[in-house]
Amino acid sequence: MKVEPTGFMSKCLDDLIKSGFITRNYSWNFISGEVLRTIFFRLSDNYIRFYLKYIDKNRIKIDNNDTIYKSLSLLPNWETILGFQFENLVLKNRMLIKNALRIKPDEVISDNPYTQKKTNKIPGCQIDYLIQTKFGTLYVCEIKFKKNQIGGEIIAEVKKKIDNLHLPKGFSCRPVLIHVNGVHEDVADSGFFSDIIDFSKFLEQ
Repeated sequence: MKVEPTGFMSKCLDDLIKSGFITRNYSWNFISGEVLRTIFFRLSDNYIRFYLKYIDKNRIKIDNNDTIYKSLSLLPNWETILGFQFENLVLKNRMLIKNALRIKPDEVISDNPYTQKKTNKIPGCQIDYLIQTKFGTLYVCEIKFKKNQIGGEIIAEVKKKIDNLHLPKGFSCRPVLIHVNGVHEDVADSGFFSDIIDFSKFLEQ
């Protein structure tokens, strides 16, 4: 935004967080558990994202009842937006994921979307949802929305993220895939993911 940090800006961000429109995402040190200084803000209200992306830009046409898209699926970048919306849905229901992974609350040191900043020595890395337990285990959760089945290319994507993740000695990673519209049998049969969670089953309850 190229805006200098001020007390007013901080207050605005705090108000948006308290109102539920945005979420403050932090990363942490795996050994000490301390929160790192780099903080990212996520637009966590799904309707606001939809409004800014599709309604606000077309208010005049909408007010004149002159809509050009007859179906939501015809909206530009609709599947990408659904991916962001699905990710928000998962992150707002983290306990369902922890229960599915059989992780008890007292075992968790920290859990959040995780961003590793790129330096001269280590590559950048972004994890959709990372859970660190007191047993030295990191659950690297990939949250994936596709209107069709997820294919084998997802394995290479997640493997690259894990390879780039700067891990202290003695830590282990368990890759987890969270989806909603099915995965190809090759993904399930590969044995790469320690858990594959079909989030749609939670929606049926």
